Amino acid sequence: MKDSDGGRKKNLRIALIIIFFAVLTAGVVAALLLSGILGERNLKEKDTAEETRDTGTSTVTEKSGEEKTVRVDQKIIDNMAEPTAVNGITVTDEMLEKGILNEGSKARLMNVMERAAKGEEITIAYIGGSITAGSLASPMATSCFAALSTDWWEETFPDAKIRYVNAGIGATDSWVGVHRAADDVVAEDPDLVVAEFAVNDGNGWNQETYDSLLRTLLEAPSEPAVISLMIAHKNGSFADKHAPAAFRYQVPIISYSALLTQNLVPWSKVGNSDGTHPDNPGHQLIAHLLTVHYRKVLSEINTAEPEIYRVPDISDSLTRCRYMNGDILYSDELKADSSEGFEAAKVTKILFNENGWKTASAGTITFTVEAREVGVIWLQKNADPQGIYASYELYIDGEKKASLAGVASSWGAHLEYKSEILGDTAAKHIIELRPAEGDKGTEFEVLGIGVSR
Repeated sequence: MKDSDGGRKKNLRIALIIIFFAVLTAGVVAALLLSGILGERNLKEKDTAEETRDTGTSTVTEKSGEEKTVRVDQKIIDNMAEPTAVNGITVTDEMLEKGILNEGSKARLMNVMERAAKGEEITIAYIGGSITAGSLASPMATSCFAALSTDWWEETFPDAKIRYVNAGIGATDSWVGVHRAADDVVAEDPDLVVAEFAVNDGNGWNQETYDSLLRTLLEAPSEPAVISLMIAHKNGSFADKHAPAAFRYQVPIISYSALLTQNLVPWSKVGNSDGTHPDNPGHQLIAHLLTVHYRKVLSEINTAEPEIYRVPDISDSLTRCRYMNGDILYSDELKADSSEGFEAAKVTKILFNENGWKTASAGTITFTVEAREVGVIWLQKNADPQGIYASYELYIDGEKKASLAGVASSWGAHLEYKSEILGDTAAKHIIELRPAEGDKGTEFEVLGIGVSR
């Protein structure tokens, strides 16, 4: 009996030893196989990463296996144009920090850059006053900040077709800007718009008109990138009223105004003796700020997380934006209900469309328009030694609303306007112009009728 039990125990020990070595052998074999597989996979991933990091490809494969889109060829980024050079001024980091007040959303601007890198047609538009138009830059057409900053796009994206639209008009504020934006900017299908009115704005309603202008541009069918440009004259600007609206829309804010108002650059270095307009170094400095911003956005385009910009709901706007859906009606589209002594004719060319109405005999004229806000735009003289230019009175729906002075002390003949908010929704209204009582002048020019619908 003892011998039988001993045999069984011996056989059990032998079986356990055999099982132990079998399991050990299987584990070693499995480890070796796994090591080979992983090594081969790592080698393949390394080879793939090296192949796909070529700058001519459209994707970069990271070690994790994820693919990242390359939106702009690295060669374009490496060779982008330098910022606009500024004569006689050293631009410091502090100036750039203050001058690029808010980078805002970069989504739309990156989209424009990606399309430009592909060689597409890109339209860059500028809307503002005389500084945008190029006043006191010499030569004006090529040395103004708008032309200089557009040069950066042409140099950086030589395969793209860059269209340049300068919609600056001297002595105009953002009320005029928001009413003519549809014809002068939006109709051009812009991809990028720079909006500047901080020098000429200053009326109580201008915060709302600028807010309305930004929304008008952002909601344009072409969905352009929009930049809020804030310029100043020697004694300041309206930038502090514009900035809150631009921040609300996440619109980039370029503030040349900050450099002047915070004494980071003296007026004598950049401005003309008239105290309002920049000379060439001032235009160059404005363009420098814009192009530094462009360079930063382009340098980040391949590493930034994809973003979609959506215009905030109008209920989230800073103001009521009652000047949205603005337009200027001219005599080639708006017919007078009645007129005596007025004629539809070419008028003094200040606005881009010169089809207005004028009289040489102190006439009267009446229009019917459908709008929630209306404004009359007329030519105002700064001197009238012969006493022939008349003053008028504006009646809306039979009620006197304003006096339109034919002559006022200013720097030259310019446009002037009177605007009235008439309701929250568009409705038909009758506009009538009558000579001011007792006025002896006979000549008067209506340049257009502004409406918001």
